[in-house]
Formats: sequence, C-alpha cells, structure tokens
Amino acid sequence: MRFALAAVAVSPFLFSCAAPAPDADARAEIAAPDGDGAQSRPPNILLIIGDDHGWPYYGFLGDENVVTPHLDALAERSVVFELAHATSNYCRPTLQSLATGLYPSQYMPRMEALAAPILEADPEFQASEGRERHARRTIAESSQITQFATLPRLLAAHGYASFQGGKWWEQSYAHGGFTHGMSEGFAWTDMMSDSGFFEFMGGRGIELGRTTMDPVLDFISEHADQPFLIWYGPALPHTPLNPPAEHRAHYETGEFSQSAADYYGNITWFDHGIGQVIAQLEAEGVLNDTIIAYVNDNGWEQPPTVEYRGDNDLYSNGGRRGKSSLFDTAFRTPILFSWPGEIAPARDDQTLVSAVDIVPTLLDLAGVAAPEGLPGRSLTPVFEGGAFAGRDYLIGRTDSLRGDSDYLGNPVGASRDLMGRDIVAYYLRSHRWHYVWLPASGEQALYDMLNDPGATTNVVEENAELIGYFRTQIAAWREAYVEYDDQP
Repeated sequence: MRFALAAVAVSPFLFSCAAPAPDADARAEIAAPDGDGAQSRPPNILLIIGDDHGWPYYGFLGDENVVTPHLDALAERSVVFELAHATSNYCRPTLQSLATGLYPSQYMPRMEALAAPILEADPEFQASEGRERHARRTIAESSQITQFATLPRLLAAHGYASFQGGKWWEQSYAHGGFTHGMSEGFAWTDMMSDSGFFEFMGGRGIELGRTTMDPVLDFISEHADQPFLIWYGPALPHTPLNPPAEHRAHYETGEFSQSAADYYGNITWFDHGIGQVIAQLEAEGVLNDTIIAYVNDNGWEQPPTVEYRGDNDLYSNGGRRGKSSLFDTAFRTPILFSWPGEIAPARDDQTLVSAVDIVPTLLDLAGVAAPEGLPGRSLTPVFEGGAFAGRDYLIGRTDSLRGDSDYLGNPVGASRDLMGRDIVAYYLRSHRWHYVWLPASGEQALYDMLNDPGATTNVVEENAELIGYFRTQIAAWREAYVEYDDQP
C-alpha cells in the first residue's frame, strides 16, 4: 500500500467525548514528506449505505428489471463480494456496526449499560410512563455512541474531516465523531408526535438524496485539499416509495406491479444520487484518491409482478422473505470496495464477508490501526490475491421478527407494529446452508441455498447431525460476541 500513517491502538469502548478535529498544522504534518521522500496524503473514503436495497435488485448482480447504471459502473471497477451479510435484518443495528465495527450483540448491551445509571439517576425518567418513558430512554441510549471509538473518530486523529448524511439514529452527527453532518439531534419531546420517528431516523439528514444533494457536494468541494470520510446513507430505496417521475418512468409498463414500480423507482433514484457524488469527486480531481465502499443495511423482497399496494405491512416492509424476516434475503447484501490503481476489480462469490469487516478494512487501507477486540477482519489479503482464512460461516443474532409473519414466512395477520416484534434468533450461513434457530421456542429452519436458492423447503428434519454441528458453532460464536444473557 502506498500510505503508511502512524498507527495508534484505541479501545473500542471509550469513556470520553468526541476527539477534537486536528488543526491545520496537524493535517500538514500528515501530508508532509518523510525522511524517505514525499508521502502521498491518505486516501479519502466514501461509504455508501443502501437503505432497504434488497438482494439481488442490482443490474451488476444480473437483475434484468432494475436500472442502476452508476452502481453497475462502480461494480466494474470494484472487488464485489457477493456472499456477504449485514449484521441485522433491520437498519439501526447494522448502521451501528458500520460506525463502530462491533456486532449489534456487542454494541447494544454496552450502550444500554452506559445509559442505565443516567436513567436511574433521572427522577423525570423514573416518573414517566408509556411513550414519554420510551422517548426519554431513547435520548439517553442514543447519546452513548460518544463513548465508542467510531470510524470517523479514529480517522479524525489522522487528519480526516468527516461528513454524515442520511440515516443516523444516534442523534447528532457530532456524537459519532463526525466533523460535519446533517443530523443535529433532538429532544425527547420531539418524539412525542407521529413525526418524531423521522427525527429519530436522522432528522434533516434524511433529506439527503431526496430533497437535496448540496450538503455532501459542498463538503467535497470544501475539503478536496485534505483527506475526508463521507457517510452517504440516504433513506433510499426506503419508504416512502415516491420516486420522481423520471426514475419511475423506467417501470411504467404492464410488466411491473405498481408497488414494484414504486420500489424499483426508488432504487434508481438512489443510484442517481450515487452518480452525483461520484461525479463531484471526479470534478474536484479526487476520485482516484478515494476508496469507495458499498453495503446495504438489510434486505427487501419485491418481485416485479407481485402487487403489495393495499397491504400496509407488505408495502411498508416488502415481502415476507425480506426485511425483518429470518431468511438469507433479510441479511444478504453485496459489499463493494473500489480504489483506482490500488484495488484490482474482481468478483468474489466464495469469501464469506460481514458488514463488521468494513471498518477494519477501511482503517487498514488508510494505514490506521484498528482498535483491539474488533470482531471483523481486514479484507486486504483478498485484494492482494490471498485467502481469507478462518471463517467458514457467517453467524449473527437478531432481536426482531416481522409482525405480519412467523419465522417461516407464513402470514399471521396484520401487524400492530411495522417495526416488528421482539424475539431472539440466531442464524448461520455457510456456502451451502442457511440455518435459523429461535432458542426460546426451539423453532428452527434449514435451507439448502445451492439446490433451493429461493429457500422454499425447510429441510431441518432430514439433517439432524448437521444441525447439531451448526448449533455448536453458534454456541461458540455466542460465547465470543454476545454480551446479553439470552441462554434458552
């Protein structure tokens, strides 16, 4: 690699506020020549996060319906990991993983433990009930990311400016260590109205990509002379499914249901914004100095001819095998890395990659030491043609299941809460198998993804020996990475 910054080890569980941004002298020192000759500045980083962009609704993955020219062009100059997972079946936990490099089963209990004494000492919280109590708890817990070594905070110590735009559940961008951003925080009273959920999602941040692109484009122009990190996570193709006419026009034929035209139109809208950001990098002359990574936060299901309009559960959350389900399509995402001249484009359908690998990979590429104890690993050996040894499975834990479906995807009636219901479930994905286990009830499912890619047949009864082995692997993973006491 052409960059070699001074590396510092930082605990992934900090007890201090956001680190101050380096001053101009510090940035100059990083970019200054060393004793062996001139040193190039560190690479910029653009992290693109799809919101409910389901597998496989991408042109570069062979979907013949969606129009995604900018993502397709990005894939042509990227390493594309096709067998990859987000860390949850819904958005916030995955976004927390992308900020901290931790599994949700590590981050969330630590966050709750930090907030607990604050709430215990707050007489107003203790006296509150119902919606107000939930709102006050949300404020306390979403503030605790200030205590973690986040990606922008780690990079700031090496001269990086950083920008947050789009989904951000942890109140202010400054809480995450960003130097610039759009989500500015909220009071508990803001959550008492029906619109309070949008404040929690990111407030003004969710305007990015929908009503404005100016904040991120201006940030690139104003910081083209120093290394920067961009968190580009617009709430797209997430609901509301209201694509502008020029993007929905691709799907105005009898081939598509109305809900498919709405959803696919939002995907093309998302793709259009990506094209604008990449064009701005090129216009400022920094595209070749920028690492671009792409990941989606969770899955979605929308067949081209199936109509979901008229069913609030399906239209708001997609089909029952996508978002908030326990199927592979709830977690699966392509993960891309592009860096012109440094990372050779390739397609990889064998390496099992997790969203927790993104933080250590980006830090490695930037020449910054990852904090000790992160569960993910750098993918740079794969970029260099080597093997990614040591991971035979993708294993994870989720705490949510769709309200309108059971764990097998069967309808159970209309949902009272579109956010789903609380459960604990584990899943394991190998090259061939996708296994699901709900410890409390003992329910389980196994799908042969090579011979039954649609996961239509549960073959758990025919594979008792395999199930026992998978449960052993989950137990070992749980011992290492689950900080909740959720033993059955």
